[in-house]
Amino acid sequence: MTNPKSVDGKFLLVGFLMAAASIARAETVIVSVPGNALGSFGNPSSSSQPYVSAIAINGPGTLTVKYISGVVTDCCINSATFAVGPGGVTYNYAGLQSPFQEALGVSGGTIDNADGLVGIFVIQSRVLSTGFSPVDGTKSLVPVGLLPGDIRFIGRGTIFEAKQAGTLFLGINDCCGGGNGGEFTVSVTFVPVN
Repeated sequence: MTNPKSVDGKFLLVGFLMAAASIARAETVIVSVPGNALGSFGNPSSSSQPYVSAIAINGPGTLTVKYISGVVTDCCINSATFAVGPGGVTYNYAGLQSPFQEALGVSGGTIDNADGLVGIFVIQSRVLSTGFSPVDGTKSLVPVGLLPGDIRFIGRGTIFEAKQAGTLFLGINDCCGGGNGGEFTVSVTFVPVN
């Protein structure tokens, strides 16, 4: 007859090893997001670059994004270049359109987080679709792209709850990249669901 304590001990050991394997998949990456990573949202310009692929995950979990350092430079408040942190700056877009305004179908006016850090989590099946590129998918630039309604403000940090496999893309909340420079450096930590 099997000793119940040794059976329980084996189950505890197996349970511990399974938990350790799950924790071992946790990962932190450091990502640089250039000031012109606008993803062609708003009013795209030729100097606009796609959003940056920060991390691809293979299952559900939590993605924590934290600003580490850096500034984005832009022009032209009163015809001068300015530098801004990940929270952005208050700016009047006049007749232009920011990515968040595009998502709402409006343009112009003052927004509070121009040039701030933003992100989009895209499920794996969309990322793997033929012709996918991390740019605005509503302007017929690519067969499959990012959707304005999925953009989230990150600023100094936020948490994405991923319900399935996918990729987190990071960018800048601006409409025109011609005068943009600098970059934000951020950490992205993935912790899988146990």
